[in-house]
Amino acid sequence: MSATAAPATLAEGMEAYLGAFRAAQSPGGGTLSAARLLSDLNAGAFARPPAPGLRRHASFIVAPGREIGITLFHPGRDIERPGICYFHGGGFVFGSVESFDIVAQGLAEATGAVVVSVQYRRLPESSYHAAQEDCLTAFQWLVSHAGLLGVDPRRIAVAGDSVGALFATMTAIMARDAGLDVRPVCQMLMYGAYALIPDRPSYHQGRDPLLTVPRVEDFVRIYRQSQAAEPFLMPPLSVPDLSGLPPALLIGAEHDPLRGEGEDYAARLHDAGVPVQVRTAPGMIHGFMRAIGLSPAAAYEMETMAGTARPFLWPHEQEQTK
Repeated sequence: MSATAAPATLAEGMEAYLGAFRAAQSPGGGTLSAARLLSDLNAGAFARPPAPGLRRHASFIVAPGREIGITLFHPGRDIERPGICYFHGGGFVFGSVESFDIVAQGLAEATGAVVVSVQYRRLPESSYHAAQEDCLTAFQWLVSHAGLLGVDPRRIAVAGDSVGALFATMTAIMARDAGLDVRPVCQMLMYGAYALIPDRPSYHQGRDPLLTVPRVEDFVRIYRQSQAAEPFLMPPLSVPDLSGLPPALLIGAEHDPLRGEGEDYAARLHDAGVPVQVRTAPGMIHGFMRAIGLSPAAAYEMETMAGTARPFLWPHEQEQTK
């Protein structure tokens, strides 16, 4: 936010979120390890009681040379349910299944889907390629284990917020390019990072009290440095062909410096013939879905997004109304 910009007018409850977020941060000079630990220890500041019947399970995906931690949110086995493979935010460096637990829980409650929240490898100790590989592996794992989870493999979406939205849409692109038999039924993309270009002019249009331009530039630098020794994997806005991707639901935040690239990506998808729906949440800042336990306005946006995704996750309901 520039020195001359007026303070952002925030939606109901977001001041409480800002207070909780700042209280959960590591003091200056702390180590990366300490910052991650504090973020996980303070995740309860964003929590709300789960809906009746929602079960939470920790488990692991077996992958070559490693395990990928996951958290499962299961609304119940009374019916066959859709699934959502969810990738948390955190600027590639921070964020975890624990610190973004509230978003995954909210997705399960609002959609009625079984949600798999994925602990992909983080930067800088791993590369962006490694993180993206974990995300594609997790989607394939959910498809192959759908029967054990009571999930219909034909109704599995990918979802993510911030850099998690980048992982989600790149998972959809890689599934298309690999010719997988089962691909995501839709993409649920929340205030995503799609360009990752240093000093992009649209970054300076935001008025976000948390995600400032210097922080965006730091995440972009780390992302690009992590690919220096590997073939560069283009971000979504640089992918030449976006045709054949599943329908995309994009939600942005009014004051977010990444809002512009979300709008640009939506336009690229539309031009490629991909069904796309876009919403800008008024009075919101980057990361606002973590505020659903503190902000009625954020909770409304979660419900609205779930309603938009419902025709893809529960298509038989649409058939019954015809």
